[in-house]
Amino acid sequence: MKDKVKKIFILSLLFSNMVFSQKSTVFFDQGNEFISENKFSEAENVFRKGLKEDPDNLILKSQLALALLSQDKNDDAEIVIGEILSKKPDFIAALWYGGINNFNKKEPDYRKAISYFEKAYDLIDINSPQYFGVNYYIARSYRKLLYREGLTYNEVDRMLETYKKYVELQPDAEDTNDAKNFIKRVEEKRPGKNVGKWIITSQQNVEELLKKTNK
Repeated sequence: MKDKVKKIFILSLLFSNMVFSQKSTVFFDQGNEFISENKFSEAENVFRKGLKEDPDNLILKSQLALALLSQDKNDDAEIVIGEILSKKPDFIAALWYGGINNFNKKEPDYRKAISYFEKAYDLIDINSPQYFGVNYYIARSYRKLLYREGLTYNEVDRMLETYKKYVELQPDAEDTNDAKNFIKRVEEKRPGKNVGKWIITSQQNVEELLKKTNK
Protein backbone atom coordinates (compact mmCIF):
# COMPACT_ATOMS: atom_id res chain seq x y z
CA MET A 1 0.00 0.00 0.00
CA LYS A 2 1.13 3.56 -0.68
CA ASP A 3 0.54 6.75 1.26
CA LYS A 4 -1.82 8.20 -1.31
CA VAL A 5 -4.35 5.41 -1.05
CA LYS A 6 -7.45 6.57 -2.85
CA LYS A 7 -9.81 3.70 -2.22
CA ILE A 8 -10.41 1.37 0.64
CA PHE A 9 -14.03 2.50 0.55
CA ILE A 10 -15.75 -0.79 1.21
CA LEU A 11 -19.32 0.39 0.87
CA SER A 12 -20.97 -2.95 1.48
CA LEU A 13 -19.18 -3.17 4.84
CA LEU A 14 -19.73 0.43 5.89
CA PHE A 15 -23.46 0.26 5.26
CA SER A 16 -24.23 -3.44 5.74
CA ASN A 17 -26.46 -2.92 8.79
CA MET A 18 -28.32 0.16 7.55
CA VAL A 19 -31.80 0.38 6.11
CA PHE A 20 -32.46 2.39 2.95
CA SER A 21 -35.73 3.83 1.73
CA GLN A 22 -36.52 2.99 -1.89
CA LYS A 23 -35.96 6.58 -2.98
CA SER A 24 -32.67 6.89 -1.11
CA THR A 25 -31.48 3.62 -2.60
CA VAL A 26 -31.83 5.08 -6.10
CA PHE A 27 -29.64 8.08 -5.22
CA PHE A 28 -27.19 5.89 -3.29
CA ASP A 29 -26.75 3.43 -6.13
CA GLN A 30 -26.53 6.08 -8.83
CA GLY A 31 -24.03 8.16 -6.90
CA ASN A 32 -21.86 5.18 -6.06
CA GLU A 33 -21.90 4.12 -9.69
CA PHE A 34 -20.40 7.50 -10.55
CA ILE A 35 -17.82 7.04 -7.79
CA SER A 36 -16.82 3.66 -9.19
CA GLU A 37 -16.23 5.42 -12.52
CA ASN A 38 -14.21 8.22 -10.85
CA LYS A 39 -16.91 10.72 -11.82
CA PHE A 40 -16.86 12.43 -8.47
CA SER A 41 -18.45 15.72 -9.51
CA GLU A 42 -21.43 13.84 -10.95
CA ALA A 43 -21.62 11.77 -7.76
CA GLU A 44 -21.63 14.95 -5.68
CA ASN A 45 -24.56 16.30 -7.69
CA VAL A 46 -26.54 13.09 -7.23
CA PHE A 47 -26.01 12.99 -3.47
CA ARG A 48 -26.89 16.68 -3.13
CA LYS A 49 -30.08 16.06 -5.09
CA GLY A 50 -30.94 13.15 -2.84
CA LEU A 51 -30.35 15.24 0.28
CA LYS A 52 -32.76 17.90 -0.97
CA GLU A 53 -35.47 15.27 -0.85
CA ASP A 54 -34.22 13.56 2.30
CA PRO A 55 -32.05 16.09 4.20
CA ASP A 56 -31.64 13.93 7.32
CA ASN A 57 -30.29 10.90 5.48
CA LEU A 58 -26.84 10.32 6.99
CA ILE A 59 -26.00 7.63 4.45
CA LEU A 60 -26.38 10.00 1.52
CA LYS A 61 -24.59 12.69 3.49
CA SER A 62 -21.61 10.44 4.16
CA GLN A 63 -21.40 9.60 0.48
CA LEU A 64 -21.48 13.30 -0.31
CA ALA A 65 -18.42 13.63 1.96
CA LEU A 66 -16.72 10.84 0.00
CA ALA A 67 -17.48 12.56 -3.30
CA LEU A 68 -16.09 15.83 -1.94
CA LEU A 69 -12.86 14.42 -0.51
CA SER A 70 -12.32 12.50 -3.76
CA GLN A 71 -12.24 15.89 -5.51
CA ASP A 72 -9.82 17.26 -2.89
CA LYS A 73 -12.58 19.48 -1.51
CA ASN A 74 -11.28 18.60 1.91
CA ASP A 75 -12.65 21.53 3.88
CA ASP A 76 -16.14 20.97 2.48
CA ALA A 77 -15.90 17.27 3.24
CA GLU A 78 -14.82 18.01 6.82
CA ILE A 79 -17.88 20.22 7.34
CA VAL A 80 -20.21 17.48 6.10
CA ILE A 81 -18.47 14.86 8.25
CA GLY A 82 -18.82 17.09 11.30
CA GLU A 83 -22.55 17.52 10.64
CA ILE A 84 -23.00 13.76 10.51
CA LEU A 85 -21.04 13.06 13.68
CA SER A 86 -22.86 15.78 15.59
CA LYS A 87 -26.01 13.71 15.07
CA LYS A 88 -24.48 10.24 15.33
CA PRO A 89 -20.96 10.16 16.84
CA ASP A 90 -20.44 6.48 16.06
CA PHE A 91 -21.46 6.66 12.39
CA ILE A 92 -18.71 4.48 11.00
CA ALA A 93 -18.74 5.76 7.42
CA ALA A 94 -18.24 9.35 8.59
CA LEU A 95 -15.44 8.34 10.94
CA TRP A 96 -13.74 6.38 8.17
CA TYR A 97 -14.05 9.18 5.64
CA GLY A 98 -12.88 11.69 8.23
CA GLY A 99 -9.71 9.68 8.65
CA ILE A 100 -9.18 9.33 4.91
CA ASN A 101 -9.88 13.02 4.37
CA ASN A 102 -7.22 14.15 6.84
CA PHE A 103 -4.68 11.51 5.82
CA ASN A 104 -4.83 12.24 2.09
CA LYS A 105 -5.31 15.98 1.86
CA LYS A 106 -2.59 18.25 0.48
CA GLU A 107 -1.44 19.25 3.96
CA PRO A 108 -2.27 16.14 5.99
CA ASP A 109 -3.41 16.33 9.59
CA TYR A 110 -2.18 12.97 10.80
CA ARG A 111 -3.25 13.47 14.40
CA LYS A 112 -6.78 14.23 13.34
CA ALA A 113 -6.72 11.24 11.01
CA ILE A 114 -5.64 9.03 13.92
CA SER A 115 -8.44 10.43 16.07
CA TYR A 116 -11.05 9.45 13.47
CA PHE A 117 -9.58 6.01 12.82
CA GLU A 118 -9.26 5.22 16.53
CA LYS A 119 -12.93 6.06 17.06
CA ALA A 120 -13.81 3.73 14.19
CA TYR A 121 -11.43 0.99 15.30
CA ASP A 122 -13.70 -1.01 17.60
CA LEU A 123 -16.67 -0.58 15.24
CA ILE A 124 -14.95 -2.43 12.40
CA ASP A 125 -15.41 -6.16 11.97
CA ILE A 126 -12.01 -7.76 12.57
CA ASN A 127 -12.72 -10.25 9.78
CA SER A 128 -13.32 -7.54 7.18
CA PRO A 129 -10.71 -6.20 4.74
CA GLN A 130 -11.34 -2.80 6.26
CA TYR A 131 -9.72 -3.98 9.49
CA PHE A 132 -6.25 -4.22 7.97
CA GLY A 133 -6.90 -0.79 6.46
CA VAL A 134 -7.57 0.92 9.78
CA ASN A 135 -4.41 -0.63 11.26
CA TYR A 136 -2.41 0.53 8.27
CA TYR A 137 -3.66 4.12 8.45
CA ILE A 138 -3.07 4.47 12.19
CA ALA A 139 0.43 3.00 11.96
CA ARG A 140 1.34 5.01 8.90
CA SER A 141 0.04 8.24 10.44
CA TYR A 142 2.17 7.70 13.53
CA ARG A 143 5.17 6.90 11.34
CA LYS A 144 4.74 10.21 9.53
CA LEU A 145 4.48 12.03 12.86
CA LEU A 146 7.67 10.36 14.11
CA TYR A 147 9.56 12.25 11.39
CA ARG A 148 7.61 15.49 11.73
CA GLU A 149 7.01 16.25 15.38
CA GLY A 150 7.90 13.17 17.38
CA LEU A 151 5.99 10.60 19.39
CA THR A 152 5.61 9.81 23.06
CA TYR A 153 6.54 6.37 24.36
CA ASN A 154 2.87 5.29 24.41
CA GLU A 155 2.34 6.58 20.87
CA VAL A 156 5.30 4.52 19.67
CA ASP A 157 3.68 1.51 21.37
CA ARG A 158 0.45 2.10 19.46
CA MET A 159 2.32 2.59 16.19
CA LEU A 160 4.11 -0.74 16.66
CA GLU A 161 0.91 -2.51 17.70
CA THR A 162 -1.03 -1.43 14.62
CA TYR A 163 1.90 -1.92 12.25
CA LYS A 164 2.38 -5.49 13.50
CA LYS A 165 -1.33 -6.19 13.06
CA TYR A 166 -1.20 -4.82 9.51
CA VAL A 167 1.81 -7.03 8.67
CA GLU A 168 0.04 -10.03 10.20
CA LEU A 169 -3.06 -9.41 8.10
CA GLN A 170 -1.24 -8.46 4.90
CA PRO A 171 1.88 -10.65 4.76
CA ASP A 172 2.12 -10.42 0.97
CA ALA A 173 1.60 -6.66 0.60
CA GLU A 174 4.19 -4.77 -1.43
CA ASP A 175 5.30 -2.75 1.59
CA THR A 176 5.50 -5.64 4.07
CA ASN A 177 9.31 -5.85 4.07
CA ASP A 178 9.60 -2.11 4.58
CA ALA A 179 7.14 -2.32 7.47
CA LYS A 180 9.00 -5.24 9.06
CA ASN A 181 12.35 -3.45 8.79
CA PHE A 182 10.86 -0.29 10.25
CA ILE A 183 9.34 -2.19 13.17
CA LYS A 184 12.65 -3.93 13.87
CA ARG A 185 14.61 -0.66 13.76
CA VAL A 186 12.18 1.12 16.06
CA GLU A 187 12.18 -1.71 18.60
CA GLU A 188 15.97 -1.79 18.63
CA LYS A 189 16.59 1.96 18.76
CA ARG A 190 13.68 3.57 20.57
CA PRO A 191 14.58 5.58 23.69
CA GLY A 192 13.22 4.73 27.12
CA LYS A 193 10.11 6.01 28.87
CA ASN A 194 12.12 8.83 30.41
CA VAL A 195 12.35 10.56 27.00
CA GLY A 196 9.37 12.86 26.52
CA LYS A 197 9.25 12.67 22.73
CA TRP A 198 11.26 10.79 20.16
CA ILE A 199 11.69 12.47 16.79
CA ILE A 200 13.62 11.46 13.69
CA THR A 201 14.40 14.59 11.69
CA SER A 202 15.06 13.08 8.25
CA GLN A 203 15.27 9.79 6.44
CA GLN A 204 18.93 10.42 5.59
CA ASN A 205 20.31 10.70 9.11
CA VAL A 206 18.12 8.12 10.83
CA GLU A 207 20.91 5.93 12.13
CA GLU A 208 23.03 8.86 13.30
CA LEU A 209 20.14 10.39 15.21
CA LEU A 210 19.14 7.07 16.74
CA LYS A 211 22.68 6.59 18.04
CA LYS A 212 22.68 10.06 19.60
CA THR A 213 19.29 9.44 21.17
CA ASN A 214 20.54 6.35 22.96
CA LYS A 215 23.75 7.88 24.39
